[in-house]
Amino acid sequence: MVGLVNGLAVTGPSSGALLEIEVLVQERKGNGTLTITGIAEEEQSGSQVRSIRRKSMARSSVENVISVLKRKGERTDDYDIHVNFPGGTPVDGPSAGIAIATGIYSGIHDLPISNEVAMTGELSIHGKVKPIGGVIAKVKAAKQAGATTVIIPKENEQAMLQNIEGVTIHAVTTFDEVLKLALLESARENEVIPAQTFATPSTFTV
Repeated sequence: MVGLVNGLAVTGPSSGALLEIEVLVQERKGNGTLTITGIAEEEQSGSQVRSIRRKSMARSSVENVISVLKRKGERTDDYDIHVNFPGGTPVDGPSAGIAIATGIYSGIHDLPISNEVAMTGELSIHGKVKPIGGVIAKVKAAKQAGATTVIIPKENEQAMLQNIEGVTIHAVTTFDEVLKLALLESARENEVIPAQTFATPSTFTV
């Protein structure tokens, strides 16, 4: 579906879960808004003596994604963008970066995302896919949920030493690689990104 992407989350020390992320994009021509639902707007940590209050990491991740898309030439200000994290699953924020970016890109260009693909990875403001934690638990959760392909950061590739049969893992370094893997083949025929801009991801099946 357009704007529906399978992210991955850690729910415990050695357990993960599939995290559906919904994105709705509507054209607004210069007066676009950004709405994020399903997360806490602020997070607080610390003891009674000293506490730190910070903006939700998930919201910060969405804002980073918008910066990446603008850098790629996307006129995000021309759209109302609504990102929703349904189901009440805790969202740690950065590791959902590539999933959020894929969902927004899909919505802007009306391109469907494969429902057999799940992904996890932080997205830097320069479009690089950065490493995350809990990768083994996340890949297992993806398989249990029915995903056949999982996208992970290249720097997490070494963690995947144990066999998880039936899942093809793609280790990537850039957001362009993520788009190439996640968008459906039939949709990519009319894609605006030239094929040569995509780096070749490291792929292995375990």
